[in-house]
Amino acid sequence: MPKGYFCKVNISNPATGAQKSFTIEDFRKYQTLHGLRMASEFDGAVLGDEYADCTFRITGGNDGQGFPMYQGVLKTQRARLLLKEGCKGCHFKRPGERRRRSVRGCIVGPDLHALSLVLVDSKGKTIEGLTDVTVPKRLLPKRASRIRKLFGLPSRKVDPKDQAIVCDLIREIGRQVTSKNGVTRTKYPKVQRVVTDEKYAKKHALLKARYEARERSKQQAVEYRALLQKLGRPCHLGKDARLTKEKFKKH
Repeated sequence: MPKGYFCKVNISNPATGAQKSFTIEDFRKYQTLHGLRMASEFDGAVLGDEYADCTFRITGGNDGQGFPMYQGVLKTQRARLLLKEGCKGCHFKRPGERRRRSVRGCIVGPDLHALSLVLVDSKGKTIEGLTDVTVPKRLLPKRASRIRKLFGLPSRKVDPKDQAIVCDLIREIGRQVTSKNGVTRTKYPKVQRVVTDEKYAKKHALLKARYEARERSKQQAVEYRALLQKLGRPCHLGKDARLTKEKFKKH
């Protein structure tokens, strides 16, 4: 076997959270996969009899030097693109900074050393390490709407009095943690975006404070103008009022 023509295939199953990897010794022999693009779907019989009748989707890969496949680059070689923060493999420090980075095209070729796949449809077939294993999620959702979706609760037009149920539910499924001092406590994520009566009151108080500040400012301006007129001093206009006055003078 020529050196450097192996390919590691990583398969993930989002339904169960399981992942599986195996190595293809000579990727040049898998001509059926060559020419497919990222996000393309194909029959798993190409990978072996174990994956026959299953549908897989290509999500990415790397070449021999580790350059990642980039969606939209329709070639099998590398390209130097001007990328910004948020693009694949770009972590810049300055805001708005852009740099040229080498990426590999999105078309599968014999030079790939890693190929990432996602199991789309197993057709009810049992695949060892993918469909017969369920990996629990390590982290629980934090957003209140997603917690309600997890437990099958309505997510729209929820009474604020029932919002506290979300906190109770997430507290029940939390995990027990024992500290070094021997104290056991329940660890669970802090629920975000919970709409309660306290939040409504806090928001109304903030809006009321803003309204009162505006009214107070207007009243102080009126009193100040009255004081200037009483003292016989000219009343200083604001910037907008001066611009409006100059505009009418020109006409």
